[in-house]
Amino acid sequence: MQKRQLGKTDLNVTVLGYGAMELRHVDQAEATRLLNAALDGGVNYVDTSPDYGLSEAYIGHALAARRDEFLLATKCGCNVDERGRPQEPAHIWSRARLEQNLDDSLRRLQTDRIDVWQLHGTMPEWLAAGRDDETIQALQEAKQQGKVGVIGVSFRNGRQGEALYPTGYGFQAIQEFMTWSVFDMMQTVYGGLTRVNEIAIAEAAGRGIGIVIRGLVKRYFDNYGQLFAEAGLDELRAEGESRDAFLIRFALAHPGVSTGIVGSKNVAHIRENIAAAERGPLPADVYAEAVRRLTKVGIVPEQIEVEEE
Repeated sequence: MQKRQLGKTDLNVTVLGYGAMELRHVDQAEATRLLNAALDGGVNYVDTSPDYGLSEAYIGHALAARRDEFLLATKCGCNVDERGRPQEPAHIWSRARLEQNLDDSLRRLQTDRIDVWQLHGTMPEWLAAGRDDETIQALQEAKQQGKVGVIGVSFRNGRQGEALYPTGYGFQAIQEFMTWSVFDMMQTVYGGLTRVNEIAIAEAAGRGIGIVIRGLVKRYFDNYGQLFAEAGLDELRAEGESRDAFLIRFALAHPGVSTGIVGSKNVAHIRENIAAAERGPLPADVYAEAVRRLTKVGIVPEQIEVEEE
């Protein structure tokens, strides 16, 4: 599977990563099967969070012996109990919370390092001191201590029914955060049917920020199948290619994307996703035609406004 550099970091990530949020719905035995299927298929990027139930503990138990075979990404700011169940408030943006999250994550993941450590779902205005906030300082100190390699932020989706769901919070945050010059990477929603962040991703990547995308095949609204058909994308699919495979290859055709994470609790789906990624991004002519057709039916990226601080 193709690898790409994660921004200006020294990490090379496979174009397909495994999103471990789905592990909260399975037991340890099934989690072990899923994780090993991903690694055996060539995936080298596993993304989790303390917010994802027992996901971190499952990964530690399943993959500790294979730790040097993959890059491990998790998150912080999470206010959860030992079983990953959310408490109130759901997130706390403080040095103490991040330090506790890091200690807990290292223990549960059975490792001495986190390759990619991300603030989980914060917005710029929630960090009282901006780029000088204590949470940013805690990220940087953990990096200096060698406990984490790359620091970043994963943008929130919000919830269905909110005006900014599922891409709007990320669209707002990426424009502000990219001017802070503190994050090595950012994670946001992007895909063929969710193109809002397309231009913002290109701008951030142009500044050397690694871009991790999620939601490549997720149906955030019930009409996604209808939109796929209305755009005429079925006519562009290769023989035998599923809609999900087409969308994976579409998203990976964006030159600013380092890796796209797709989660599943089904081994067959994991293998299908790997096969799609191994085929590579859509050919340039197919990608251009897909963009044209999506634009024609109103599935377009938002323009950005970036003011340097």
